[in-house]
Amino acid sequence: MALQDSRDDCSTRDAHEVAGDFGADLEAGLTSAEAARRLLKDGTNELRAPPPVPAWRRVLAHFQDPLVYLLLAAIAIALAAWAIEGRQGWPVDATVIAAVVLLNAVLGYVQEAKAVDAVAALDRMTAATSAVVRDGREQRVPSAELVRGDLLVLGEGDSVGADGRVIQAATLRVQEASLTGESEAVLKDSATLAKPVAL
Repeated sequence: MALQDSRDDCSTRDAHEVAGDFGADLEAGLTSAEAARRLLKDGTNELRAPPPVPAWRRVLAHFQDPLVYLLLAAIAIALAAWAIEGRQGWPVDATVIAAVVLLNAVLGYVQEAKAVDAVAALDRMTAATSAVVRDGREQRVPSAELVRGDLLVLGEGDSVGADGRVIQAATLRVQEASLTGESEAVLKDSATLAKPVAL
């Protein structure tokens, strides 16, 4: 059942031939058992998240700004002037500037941490699902559990949970802006293409 090359352009081949390559039934879809087996074998349909940035790096990032460099130079100049003048009293100018720089870094870090937490919470709340045909009936599954050979059923407003070959469509338009930057929706159909196209 292995494809010659997982990058084969399925759009240049008949839909029934492609379904056969993937061991999929165009009417009943995969069985739940087969989908579970493929999920175990191939893993989830998710992009690997980048490793989290350590807290110390996120704090340090707030010091990597030209304006902060200027303020750090001002601290050094204020401390040098204080030392030249005989170290009389407390270096108030340098202390105030240093406090502003530190406060900026702390506030920036806290805001960034809250934003990261908010995005993570939104991701948990809006876990994407896809309609598939499995065991001969339409059902919704988490998009992360889509496997090779699944029959996706798309409706108005649905997100396309994985790459696929259009088998049947009636005025299917897909918004590809996040992939191509094209602002207009692209018309898709089930026709077999004569030659591969750049993706």
